[in-house]
Order: sequence, then structure tokens, then C-alpha cells
Amino acid sequence: MKGFLYGQTEYNILTSSARLELYVKKAHECNFDFLSITDSTLHGVYKFYKACKKEGIKPIIGLEVKVLDIDNLYSKVLLYAKNNNGYKNLLKINKEICINHLENLEQMIMDDIIYVFVLNDSFLQRVYLSSNEKELLDEYLNKIKSLNAYIGYSMINRPKMMNLNKDILNYAKSFNVPFVNIHQMKYLEAKDYKIYEALTSISGNLDKIDEFDDFSFLENPPISKELDSIIESIDLHLFEDKIYLPKYPNTKGIESSEYLMALCHKGLEKRGIYYKEYLDRLNYELGIIHKMGYDDYFLIVWDFILYAKKNKVLVGPGRGSAAGSLVSYCLGITEIDPLKYGLLFERFLNPERVTMPDIDTDFPDNKRDLVINHVKELYGDLHVCNITAFGTFKIKSSVRELSKVFHIESSRIDKIIDMIEKFGYDKLLEEYKDDELYDFLYVARGLEDLPKHISTHAAGIILSKEPLDDIVPLQEGINGLLQSEFEASDLEAIGLLKMDFLGISNLSMIEGMIDDIPNFTIEDLRKIPLDDPKVYKMLRSGDTLGIFQMEKQGFRKALKDLAPTCFNDIVAMLALYRPGPMENIPVYIERKEGKPFNYIHKDLEPILKETYGVIVYQEQIMQIAKVFAGYSLGEADLLRRAVSKKDASKLDSMRSDFITRSQKMGYSLDDANKIYDLIYKFANYGFNKSHSVAYAMFAYQMAYLKVNHFYAFMPNIMNNVISNTQTLISYINYAKERGLYTQKPNINISSNRFVYKKEWLFIPLNAIYSIGESIVRPIVKEREDNGLFKSFDDFIERCNPSDSTLQALVFSGALDIFGKTKKSMIENSSKQNAIFLKHMKNVIVDDSEYDFSYLSEMEKKYLGMNIEYNIYRNIKPLYQKYKAVNIQSLKPLERKFIIASFIDIKEITTKKKELMMLGSIADEFNTVKFTIFPQAYKDIDKKDIIYNKLYLIFGSLEKDNKEEYSFIISGIKNIE
Repeated sequence: MKGFLYGQTEYNILTSSARLELYVKKAHECNFDFLSITDSTLHGVYKFYKACKKEGIKPIIGLEVKVLDIDNLYSKVLLYAKNNNGYKNLLKINKEICINHLENLEQMIMDDIIYVFVLNDSFLQRVYLSSNEKELLDEYLNKIKSLNAYIGYSMINRPKMMNLNKDILNYAKSFNVPFVNIHQMKYLEAKDYKIYEALTSISGNLDKIDEFDDFSFLENPPISKELDSIIESIDLHLFEDKIYLPKYPNTKGIESSEYLMALCHKGLEKRGIYYKEYLDRLNYELGIIHKMGYDDYFLIVWDFILYAKKNKVLVGPGRGSAAGSLVSYCLGITEIDPLKYGLLFERFLNPERVTMPDIDTDFPDNKRDLVINHVKELYGDLHVCNITAFGTFKIKSSVRELSKVFHIESSRIDKIIDMIEKFGYDKLLEEYKDDELYDFLYVARGLEDLPKHISTHAAGIILSKEPLDDIVPLQEGINGLLQSEFEASDLEAIGLLKMDFLGISNLSMIEGMIDDIPNFTIEDLRKIPLDDPKVYKMLRSGDTLGIFQMEKQGFRKALKDLAPTCFNDIVAMLALYRPGPMENIPVYIERKEGKPFNYIHKDLEPILKETYGVIVYQEQIMQIAKVFAGYSLGEADLLRRAVSKKDASKLDSMRSDFITRSQKMGYSLDDANKIYDLIYKFANYGFNKSHSVAYAMFAYQMAYLKVNHFYAFMPNIMNNVISNTQTLISYINYAKERGLYTQKPNINISSNRFVYKKEWLFIPLNAIYSIGESIVRPIVKEREDNGLFKSFDDFIERCNPSDSTLQALVFSGALDIFGKTKKSMIENSSKQNAIFLKHMKNVIVDDSEYDFSYLSEMEKKYLGMNIEYNIYRNIKPLYQKYKAVNIQSLKPLERKFIIASFIDIKEITTKKKELMMLGSIADEFNTVKFTIFPQAYKDIDKKDIIYNKLYLIFGSLEKDNKEEYSFIISGIKNIE
């Protein structure tokens, strides 16, 4: 037999540079019979097992563990699974180590596991080195013998210890303790030592490296009878049972299929669509679902959606291809009627292509965990888990990390990154082969795409019929859940059910809007008319700030050009506004406006009429294949998928099949070729109509709330950008232009979100710099429990704020309601002083105030903007005086005077060593980027350019090299 134990891969994060696939490939090239993965985690086990099986190599699955030994120091022990039961026990040991921080070897003793004590990192070696105490040594060797364990040794990894290790092994022979040659492999080629060294340096373990250590791949490793014995005893057959779909537990003793059918018929009645057309479609879908074994899947999703709705959690109208399912609509999983919009079930669940259904669900980002917790409680802790995701080294991160290891000056980093992105590693390595930069580039390439850290999948949750600790390795997760050490693709390949619970901030915003609208509920939102003329008027104007999927400038322009008049126009625009399909937008608009066009064939008209002859949706491609070639919709979906992937090996046979079948349907060879070419052209362009309808519904709901309940809409979208000052300022200005004014914080009104009261929007307390949730919460609770604060002194007594908190509240304006100057509040801010002043009626209090400039500076510091001490407050007369315009009135290439202040400035040096300036300027309502080129910059005194001051600025609005508008400044004048 040929191979070695103790191979460690990239999934031993930051301690090995051996890429798993290349590791197995190299073993195959070296004619290995077996190969091991013995990382300190089990992240890579599934990929490793499958790769070995593919190459005909026997996979050995191990786990490197650290145990606390007699001397209170850590020793390494390798655990190997003998069989499937041993693998399950390995999973359980790993879970206990990860979650309960197990360190006791005695608690790791389980059946069907082989134990190998690593001599180079063991108590044996330490006691032999330190005192050679025979009694302790004998005790430990007897312990190893009682476990039927092995001593694992290497004469290569740590050559300095060779003689010592020989002595220990000779001594162990007298105890009949077996020992086996192991080789710890951490990189594939000897020259990759530098990559490994960099990794260990990044992880902080550089001091553990010895220049004589060799952890490279051994092409001809030493083999012993003990090693043969271990390998022969291992017999693993993993990941063969594919389905772990849980059963829905609450069917009340009724078969799942019958229960699902009853719920769907009840849903049809509730929706008011109990007609033959709908019944036929429902029975068709239920038949496929039952045949594919997915009755419980739909019940599981129905249950947690129902739980969310009962607990007043807003659920999105749907997403993805699930909106094409009538079953989903009947169960309330989606709010899209698939027959009304011509959506196809086969785009969601294809009987011709057996895959797990995939219903992604949208919840408010602040309530997602509530729904997941319900799922965990219903199915049990060991049946629900989070999913691991890996952050990896990319060009920028690897170069920046390595620059510290190689001591490269920070000034060179950006240039090196640019070189790599422009030319690629291979070309640069050739160019710099004799340069000091060669090693740096070689290591950077070696790091790229290696796992760097572990995170949690943003949306995915796994549900399993069987206990997960019998199937996959687990570690501690977030929000009270366990987390699989396998990533999503591995878990789905095994056959586990992955469901995406997406936390959507837009849904949180809509929930807030609903709460702020009197006598308006979530149910009312679902009933809003889809033909509100005010909504379409707003969309035609491009006024879509804050609306889901519609905020980009390009989308707003396309909306103006399209001039939508119905819901289907919104659906089409969401599908078209993507790279590629965008080129069809002008054609679509022209035809919508009445430009004559011809269909390639008259039989296309019923399919393409709604999109004016333009193929916009994947469903249209499927319908064309059905009509022209007699494909079933399942076959048509397979054709669409295959053509979109441009699989050259299949394209010719697919064309031939399509044309043959088209001719059998009575179409000419010429027509058949034309139609196939049309499908081929648009397979990449076509968008999932189900998804587009669902998101159009979402966007329309936001647009409806904006146009009909603006006072509720604005504060909630502003809540979402509290931490982004520039965006928040633009929203405040936008609201102001439309008559909704923002007021400074108010200690008796403001909370942790924008509040609409007394015709004003009040800035939240947590929008104040240095005021976090932990400060806001007790202030609001005190106000709710014991009434409004009556005076400055009353607030001090009841809340006892720290000096820094009080200063933030004072200068933000939150305490202005008490009628005191900011100066007096700051100077009399201590609790004792406030109480003293309260009882001394004849004390003269200084009621003077700081000057405007200081108040403006401090307000800007704590709010990030100026509300009361605002330099723009009296700007309007200046426009007339200086014949200037505001930023919004600027037209491209017109040279104009504007009145604005500098809010962001950056001086840079050009390639010609000339100075110029970039940044942003703002007026009362708008912000725009600016550029001052070197010639103009020479004539400007840069000391004059300061923040929070108004200037008369001359220039023109022009596009920069990124196709974005920038105000090109020619001159600047101070306005006193």
C-alpha cells in the first residue's frame, strides 16, 4: 500500500496551504492507494471523500485533537474513523470539542476509532526531555497500550528530534506499544514552504516554525506493517443515503399528501378562485409534488410562513421561481397568482429534472430570527442548523496581509495590486523572476482563494429528518443554533434540505410604515389596488428614491422613458434592467409607444404580445419550445437551461432534436431554424418572470405607500440609513423639498427611530454621535414609565447622564425644549449643581450663549449635519444677488455660478507631479462631486477652502472618466 497519514489541507485554516483538490490529484498521480485528511476541523471531509472516491483512492478520515495532559500542557492525538459508526463518533467528539471545549482524552474514548499519539507534540517527548522520569513514562505507555493506541512518529517533520524519538520508540517496544510512521503534510511542494510560513505568520504562529522542518507532500512515503494494518482495518461508506427531508409533525394523523391537498383546496376557496382552470392546475401540481416526495416540504414552509403571519411578521410576496406555483399561492407562501401572470410551475419544480424544491422566503431583518427559532423549537436543536461559509484570500487582502510579513512599504501596495489585476500572476512572475518581488508574488498567488476565516451563511438554514450530529460535523453557531462545518454546496449534495430565510431591510421599513399609518394593517397592504394612477404618475416622473430595486439613476431614467401605465410594465422593466437585456429596453419602449413590428412567426404572437415581440422572460422561451416543437414544459425547461449554459457538446444534438420535432408539428425547416436561433439568442437574456412579478409586487407596494402615505414612508427609509450620514442628509433634503421638514432631536419625543409628530420628523437619539442603544433605551423607558421630562434639572435627576452623554445631547439640540442656553446647560451640568440651582431662587444664572460658529461646529460633530445652525438657512437671497443657481438646476456643460460649501476635500498629485483637488460640495438640498484640475488649482488659495462655509463657485457639470457627473470648478470666491 502507498500513502501517508496526517495530511492536512487548506481547511486547516491558516496552518496549511495544500489545496484539497490538488492534494488528491497529486496522490492519484503518485499512484497512492490511500490518502488521509487529518485537519483540526472536519470542514473539508465531504469534498475530500468524494475526490478520493472519484480517483479510486481509499479515503482516510481523521481529526487532529489537542488534549490536556498530565503536565497541564497540550498534546496532539490523531483520531481516525474505522467505519461508519466510527465516523459518527468522530462527529460527536468534534462537536463536544467545538461547543463544550472538551480537552479530556478519556471523554474522547469511543468505539470504532483508531488513536494515534503524535510523538513530536506529546507528553512522552516532554517527559523524556525534561527529566527522563521512568515512572511517569511507564504510566503513560501503559495508558497508550490500554487504549490499543499507536505512537505516531516522523523522522522527517522534526529532524532535530530524530535521535530522541528513536530512544523513546526503543523504550516503547518493551511495552509492546505499536508505533506507526506518520507524515504531517501542510504544503504540496517544497518551494511552498514560504506560503506556509506566510500563513503561520498571518495566524500569529511564526515562532513555531523550524527551518529544518519539512511538511511537504511525500511522493514515496515509508510504509510499515503497522500502517498497513491501520489502513486495512478502515472501511468507510459515507454519504450514500441522499434524502434527509424532515417530516412535518402536525398533520393530526392524516397522511401528509392528504393534509396538503386539504389545505390547498381551503386556500383556493379563501382566495376566491375555486374554478376548473385553477383546480386542474392545482391537481397537476399536487400530483408532481407527491410523486417527487415533497409533500412535507410544502407543509414545512407553509407552517413557518403561517407562524410568521400569525405573529404579525410581514412576509414578502414571494421570490424566485416559487411564485410560479399555485400550491404556494394557495398555502399563502406567496402572494402571486401564477395563472393571472402566466407563470409556469415547471420553472420551479421540473418533473423531468429531479432536484430539491427551493423556496426562499423574505422576512424583516429584525424578525428573521423569530421565525427560525420557531423552526428550531418545532423540529429540535439537532435537526436545525446554520451553515458555514468561508472568507477567502483575494488579491487585495492577500497583498495587504503579506506586505506586513515581507515588510513592503505601504506606498507600494496599491501599485502591486494594480499590477496583479492588470497583468495576472503568471506574467508578473515571469517578469520578476530575478527580482526581490518574485517571492512576494509567488506567495500572494499561493494564498489567493485559500480559506481565511469562517463565517455564517447569510440566509441558509438546514433542516434534517435525522439528528445532524450523525450526518455532518457541527460547531457552535449564532442565535442559539448549531452550525454545520460543511458549506452549503456540500450539504445540498448530501441531500440535506437547505432553506433560505432572508432578512430584508425593506420589509422592516414597510412594517414600520404600516405601524405609522392609522387603521392600516398588513392585510390592507395585500389588498391595495395595482392600478393606482398616482403610483404610475410618480413612476413616470422617475421619483423612485427609497423604492426597492428602483433607486439607481439609470433605472429611474429608464422608467421615465418607458412611462409605465400598468403593473406588467413594472414587471418587464425589472426583468430588462440588467446587463445584456438592457440593450432591448429602447426596442421595448419604441414598440410600446406604437412603432410597428413583425413577429418572426405568427404563432409567437400569443406568447410575446405582452412584451411587444421582445423575449423578456425564461417562461416565454419554454412556451415557444412547447408550441413549436411539442416539448413538455419540463423538457422545455431542460432545453432553456442547456442552451443558456452554451454546452457545445449538446448544442448540435439539441438543435437537431428541436428541428425534427418542429417539423413533425408542421413547421418548415426554415421556420424551425429561425425559432431555434431565437431561443439560442435569448436564453441568456431571458429573466425568471416568477421572480420579476414577485419583486414588482414588492416595489409597487413601496411605491403605493410612498405616494399615499409619504409622512410614514420617509421616516422609515431614513431609519434604515441612520449610520450613513451623507445618505441621510440627502433623504432629509429630499423630504424637505416635498414639504416634510426634519427637526433636531427632542428628549421628550425622539427615540431610536425617526418619529413623525406635530408635522415634523424628529431625528432619533441614537443618530447622535456617541449615543448608542444602551443609552437611548433607559432614557425612553424612564420617559414612558414616569412621564415627560419637565425641565433640564428634572432630566439630570432622573437619568443621571455622564458628562460625555450630556454634552452630546446638549449640542445636538435634544435638550433645547427646556429653554436654557447650551452654554448654561454645559456649565451647570453636574447633578449636584443642578439640584443646588433648583433650590436657590435668587442665584443669577449666566444665560449667555456660545457664538454661531462654535454651535454650528458642535452640532455638525454630534449630528453629522446642521439642522438649526445651518449655513444654508439664509441662502435664497444670495442666489439673486450673485445670479447663481442651485446644484439641482445644473445642466451638463453649462457654465454657471453655484452657492455651496465643501463637505469633502482631497488633494492629490497627478502623474505629472501637479496638484489638484477632488471631493464633494453641497447646497441646501443636494450634493455633487467636484474636481479642480491643476491649472485652476494654481490660482486658488487652498487655505481658503474650509468646511462649513459658503462659497460662490464657478464651473460646469461634466462626466468624469467613470461616466459619473462631477462639477468642474474654474473659480472660487468667499461669501462673507
